[in-house]
Amino acid sequence: MEVSNEMVRIESHDNVLVATLGRGVQNTIDDAFADAIEHALDEAQRRGAALLHLRTATPHFCGGADPARVARWLEEGGDEALRSDGDRWASLFRRIEQQETIVFAEVKGNALGAGLGLALACDLRIVSAAARIGVPEVRVGLLPAGMTVDRLVGLAGMVAAQRLLLGGDIIDGTEAFRLGLAHWIAPENELERQADALVKRVAKQSVPALREAKRLLAASRRNGREEAGAVEAQAFHRLINDEEPRDRIRKLLVRLAAAAAAK
Repeated sequence: MEVSNEMVRIESHDNVLVATLGRGVQNTIDDAFADAIEHALDEAQRRGAALLHLRTATPHFCGGADPARVARWLEEGGDEALRSDGDRWASLFRRIEQQETIVFAEVKGNALGAGLGLALACDLRIVSAAARIGVPEVRVGLLPAGMTVDRLVGLAGMVAAQRLLLGGDIIDGTEAFRLGLAHWIAPENELERQADALVKRVAKQSVPALREAKRLLAASRRNGREEAGAVEAQAFHRLINDEEPRDRIRKLLVRLAAAAAAK
């Protein structure tokens, strides 16, 4: 099934929803584009998809803020527009993090500023070795919006964040992978094939367990060990009482018993 949108095309493949970004060559962010991505998140939730796969139909994943929005920040009273845009993008990125569905980003070309923030908000990322990753806003007198710097520090550490933010470095996908900003890396001409294979592999896992794992990872990042332990215990309780995991466990026990009997 396909849902057409001028900015984000949504297709369903088994229990995976693919959202293909197509807002101009750079996929720059404005309110309408953020709304279109949120619609994809809504669809993934509504359909109970195991995974939402974000990819681009253009040469670039996301080049950051839309220039027309940036121009509004310079207008008289533009501080309100700046605050509104920053809040909107921060809300979108939080929604991705809080969404039950696992969100997978396939990153090629530019992932800059808030575009990098969009990628970093996703649960899993594969990058092209030739991708361009950075937060170049300081060069022109701005800062990345949407809590992008906070995610950058959390994933790559303070030294790497200082390098990109204060030093203004634009790094390739190979370096981004080395710094911990991506989970996998692929040559440009292999990116789509490898991304599809990874998505299929993740989507074959237990959907309830994937969702509980995402909650547990978030709790481990935000809270102390004691609170994370409580979240883990609650997750185990829900999973062992959910028929889908129970069926998987039964099948595992049957395989183990068969293997033991064959020895």
